[in-house]
Amino acid sequence: MAFLGKLGEGWKLFIDSFKFLFRKPIFLIPIFFSWILVASIILFLRYYFEAPNDLGLLLLIIFGVIFLITLVICVANIMMLEFMQQIEFGEKISFRKAIKEAVFLDLIKVIPVALVWAIVWFILLNIRVLTSKKKGGSSRPEPSPRDAALTLGGANSGPFSWLKLGLRMFEKLVRMYIFLTLPAIAWENKGPFSAFKRSLEVIKKHPLQFITTYTLTSIAALFMAIPLIIIIYLDKSGVAFSSLFWTGVIIYEGIIWTLG
Repeated sequence: MAFLGKLGEGWKLFIDSFKFLFRKPIFLIPIFFSWILVASIILFLRYYFEAPNDLGLLLLIIFGVIFLITLVICVANIMMLEFMQQIEFGEKISFRKAIKEAVFLDLIKVIPVALVWAIVWFILLNIRVLTSKKKGGSSRPEPSPRDAALTLGGANSGPFSWLKLGLRMFEKLVRMYIFLTLPAIAWENKGPFSAFKRSLEVIKKHPLQFITTYTLTSIAALFMAIPLIIIIYLDKSGVAFSSLFWTGVIIYEGIIWTLG
């Protein structure tokens, strides 16, 4: 019974979180803007980036880009936490105050967290590249709403493999662990290493809730991705869609990314 009770707590937390976000959509704005930045970086690399011949320099650039992405996402989540704190203190939600807190007070503590996340992400990315089937003689694609939507949707990342799935599942675990460190920084004014310790304590104290949240968010993401899977399948089957339609797909991908 205790097991079912804790499982129910995880389910309730998941449902309450979604209800809260639909009641207060302003909380999603920082995450959505971070997605716009991340999507812009990904598309710039795909269409305009000229890879240097020096492998070491290339790896350094890739790591720098990953670190920038993790830092932007962490700062966006810190802003969400600042919004929550403003509501808890009975204050009116202020973007200016949230940005000030996130950038001028918490940024120095967030950088090591984003750096650790970037290192893990970089290692997993290299594993994925080394174990994927390389396509020889491929030319640089032309920018288009269709190619952008397929790229952001993961359709251009190669065929499915169980290793890829396992790496993505591990990436999500790492991401959830990282996100649990941020409240300790934003609300408890802890340093990065104390925040990592605090995150681990929370997981050890509430393992079933953590696993339930992980599972339910994964299932929710899968359900939200079903329309994308259908669209990609139809596209690969030769069905043509307009540029306006693909633009709508890009926006939908941003919504999925924001909620996920």
